[in-house]
This record gives sequence, structure tokens and C-alpha cells, in this order.
Amino acid sequence: FDHGAQYFTIRDGRFRAALETAQADRVIEPWTGALATLPDGNLAALSGGDTTRYVGSPSMNALAKAMAAGLDIQTDAPVEAISGTAGKWFLKIGDRREGPFDWLVLAAPAPQSALLLPDEFTHHGALAKTRMNACFTLMIRQTEDAKLPFAAARVDDPVIGWISRNNSKPERPDEPCLVVNATAKWSDDHLEEPLEDVRRTMLEALQRYIPISPSEAEAATIHRWRYANVDRPAGQAFLLDDVSQLAACGDWCIAGRVEAAFLSAAALGDALKQIVKVAP
Repeated sequence: FDHGAQYFTIRDGRFRAALETAQADRVIEPWTGALATLPDGNLAALSGGDTTRYVGSPSMNALAKAMAAGLDIQTDAPVEAISGTAGKWFLKIGDRREGPFDWLVLAAPAPQSALLLPDEFTHHGALAKTRMNACFTLMIRQTEDAKLPFAAARVDDPVIGWISRNNSKPERPDEPCLVVNATAKWSDDHLEEPLEDVRRTMLEALQRYIPISPSEAEAATIHRWRYANVDRPAGQAFLLDDVSQLAACGDWCIAGRVEAAFLSAAALGDALKQIVKVAP
């Protein structure tokens, strides 16, 4: 299941240039088919004209994996705290202490970055004004293909905002699967509710549009994204404090898009090149 970002678009020339190799290697591919609006049932092309919706192939994380190739990246290493001072920063990761580091760059959601960054970081005001929305994602394996006339649908509903047929994307298994996102408002309003209650309510709402069998409903799973979408961005491409030698970037700086995350990081990288002296 692609239960995170559903697709992305390319609008900026710098992002397009960065993805040339990924396109040539078919790490990303256009997502074709019909995009519906429900409940009226109007259909349009997912990709065509001025808009092409891309997906990673064979999964959405394929692009990140390709970009990370050859880099030393530690996963499953949650940072619990930051300590130290400019030029001598330390990270608490479980029972170990990593560092010292000259600079720290955070690419976490704004609320998490705000909790981790020390008080001396000069851009806490920008972090505080940023607002992100939650999203609940329901994943359903269908025992029979419902033969839906669309690959994805935007839904005008108080609970359900998006439905996609995951198997309609390139290089996915043929098994019919649905990915269903709740609306941002409903997700925010029910963020702390028990997941089973959320799952049940979303299934009930979904069945206004798609028949779901009891066995499919029983096996459906739910995921809570606490920081999924950007409601109010920081309004600047990145946050950089060259005195404390701390910085932060992310889609939340600009807009809730994959492209925005890239552009934020690229702009911060350019700024750091002007400040940080890198040994040859």
C-alpha cells in the first residue's frame, strides 16, 4: 500500500532537472487513468494537458531510495533530544550520545522540530506559526475487483476526502487494493480517538460510495499520520540560524507538496554552501 503521499507533480524547473535520471530509469512514472469527483461521478484524466501526476515505481519510496543511494543514513534511530552549543551539538538516540556536530539540520515536521531545537534557535516564532494537519489512512484489500471507473477520486464528504485504487499505479501488484484518506478537518477533530473507532467510522463513510464486504472490512487496517499536510506554511524557504549553527527545512516551509520539500532543502543547501567551509 502507498499509504503516505499518493502522488506528486513537477512544476519547478530545478525539481524537473533533479528528476531527469529518475525518469530515465523509470524510478518515477506517470500515473494514468481517470480522476473522479464524488458523489457527482465526474471523470477527468489523472495525467494529461498541463498536469502529470507522478508516482514512485514500484512503490512511492522508490524515489527516496534512489536519491539516498551511496549515502550513510541511519534508520530506526529516533533523536530524543539535542544538547550542547554552537559547533558542538550532541544527539541523544536511545541510550547513546552522538556527536559533536558542527551543524544540525532538521527535516522533521515543524511541531517536532520545535520540540527538539534548543531555545537559542532564533526561528522558534516561525515554527510556532506553522500549522500542520493530521490524516487517517484506511487500507483495504478487496477480495474481488469492484471494477471502479476511476483510478482515484476526490470526495466531497465530511469524513472521506480521497480514494485511490493502489493497483492502478505502475508496477504495483494486480491485487485490488484501496487507499482511503480522511479529510484534514475530520482527522484533526478525531486525532486522539481510538484507532478502532476511527477505522469503523471511515468504513461506514466509505460504503456510501463503494461496497465493502464484511470480510474486507474485518481485514482493513488504519494508520494515523499526525503531521500529514500543511495548513499554514512558515512562509520562507528554510529556517537558518548561523550563530547557533542550526537549521530546519521541509515542505511545511513552503507548501504541502513533495516538490516543496525538495525546493526547501535545495535552498537551504545553497545557503549553507555560502557559510560552511567544507574540507576538500
